Amino acid sequence: MIAGDGTTVVEVPSVSEFIDSAIELSRILRLAKIEAPLRPKVIGALTLAMYQGEITTGPDEALASINSNVSEAVKEAVDLIADKKSRLVDAFRLQGGDYDRLAPQIGRVASILKQLNIRAVLQTDTDFLGIFYEAFLRYGYDNNALGIVFTPRHITNFCADLVGLRATDRVIDLASGTGGFLVSAFDRMLKSAHGPKAIQKVKNSLYGFDTNPTIWALSTLNMFFRGDGKTHIENASCFDESVISSTEGNFTRAFLNPPFSQEGEPERDFIDRSMSSLEPEGLFAVVVKAGIFADDDNKQWRHQFTRNHTVLAIISLPEDLFYPTAAPTSILIARAHIPHSGAVNVFLGRVSNDGFEKLKGRRVAIPGSELPRMVENFHNFIAGSEVAERNCLTILAETIIDGEEWSPQKWLPQPELSTEYITQAEANIRYSLFNALTLHQGLADATLEDFGEDWNDLDELPYGTEEPLEYFFEIVNGKSSGEKNYIEGAIPYISSGDTTNSIIRLITAEDEEVFSSGGITVTAFGQACVQPWPFMARGNGGSAVRVLIPKFHMSIRELIWFVAQINLQRWRFFYGRMAIKSRISKLIVKAPEASMEDTTTLFTEFVEFDNYLKDKCSRI
Repeated sequence: MIAGDGTTVVEVPSVSEFIDSAIELSRILRLAKIEAPLRPKVIGALTLAMYQGEITTGPDEALASINSNVSEAVKEAVDLIADKKSRLVDAFRLQGGDYDRLAPQIGRVASILKQLNIRAVLQTDTDFLGIFYEAFLRYGYDNNALGIVFTPRHITNFCADLVGLRATDRVIDLASGTGGFLVSAFDRMLKSAHGPKAIQKVKNSLYGFDTNPTIWALSTLNMFFRGDGKTHIENASCFDESVISSTEGNFTRAFLNPPFSQEGEPERDFIDRSMSSLEPEGLFAVVVKAGIFADDDNKQWRHQFTRNHTVLAIISLPEDLFYPTAAPTSILIARAHIPHSGAVNVFLGRVSNDGFEKLKGRRVAIPGSELPRMVENFHNFIAGSEVAERNCLTILAETIIDGEEWSPQKWLPQPELSTEYITQAEANIRYSLFNALTLHQGLADATLEDFGEDWNDLDELPYGTEEPLEYFFEIVNGKSSGEKNYIEGAIPYISSGDTTNSIIRLITAEDEEVFSSGGITVTAFGQACVQPWPFMARGNGGSAVRVLIPKFHMSIRELIWFVAQINLQRWRFFYGRMAIKSRISKLIVKAPEASMEDTTTLFTEFVEFDNYLKDKCSRI
């Protein structure tokens, strides 16, 4: 990496090194009894102090040395106004009992930061603070205590690339957090700024707001390191009347990742506030929990939004994007103050590979990121070109302007599935069954010896036919209440909260609630399982289960074939878009091309497996 003067080669740490350091730093701060909300402040203060110069790490002088360097660094910032300088110094000052406990550990913390080559890297164009805080807040397990859901830097860059930025744009983020969107916007605007006056205009065109004093200080510090000493990031709520009056209609671009599920301030309020800050035809990009685009609670809001603005695109993101926080998210891109015409198209996309995957408790880089191609497809759509790829398409706006779902999960087709993919899915179904036998003693005895025979007299399955799921199956709700209402017994109880073939435990039968012929169950999150035994299934609440009963004669292998296809569409369902009857009824599935005869029965397989387990146990 070339430093700012164009002459020095600087070694930038890898993402893995950032994560390892973040985890170790968090461990040290916990041992020093530094409360979770204060830990980012410590790291920010040390980062700024070490950027300024060497610090004394002896226990008696460490805190004073850090505070002195912080004060000097802020004082030397040319563009910061006096009031902001004073507040920034106060925000990073380490003093009092909490920090006295840290003093003996300063040397170790400073050593870790030095290993990250902090002073040199901060003088390059690398977003050191952004990368490091992403690692620290995500893997240091401090994000919940702070109420922060950090937007990964590659996603803020993705959003900036989607909407495009010019040196003349005016940008706002009303919940700016650590400044990720503003950094991404700043970097892109600078690239098109030619000459000192254009650069100064860029520096005066970025605005952010956050109510957390520590987070405000971190974002201000981040922009300071990017060279934007004039940053207009304020420690204030975007809902304050003074903020509303000073921002309304003044910006050309708005970015947002609103606080997730904040009581009294739903995500839609942040979105509406962002739209009001834009001038007509201004562009907006928000990363938000995907449920807002699907659930009935927000149907009226969606309807009202399209009466005032144009929805350009909805792009779903990988479910583990915010790991370890479980938060399926999507990106909305909208044009402000132009009511949505039913005759125009909306771009829908799904990113399943963002260049990272979860591995051993962290997200690691992998090849094959779909982000660049998604940007290209969206720009082609804006330019009026046809878009039709496996993970994106366009639909007429008239299908969504009445408050209908915006979710790509509803509209995107299921990709073509290879034989190998189906074969692996079928193997997973069998594994789930045998795993259930292992964990639930006595389950083999409940297996129906004649499972499937109840459907032998039905019409022949129309092989090769592709239809909605309801064409092949009767879909009914489970009949039982919560599992705590039942005593132990021999009947499997099916709910949405277990991965062992969806079986929570074995309970005593309530005859009117039992599905005596077995069947297929589908959880609220789209997990389908074969149940070759009488069972009871939850029928109320968020964990309710749907039961599929064949309308045609099917072999066990054919049942498993359909279950595999349902499971390969689990990506369509999440907490805000559960697999309710009306949704799974419309899933498109295809019957096998030809008859798939059974070579054995599940009962025979299970008895053999159960005998094998009993033999193994007797030898222990």
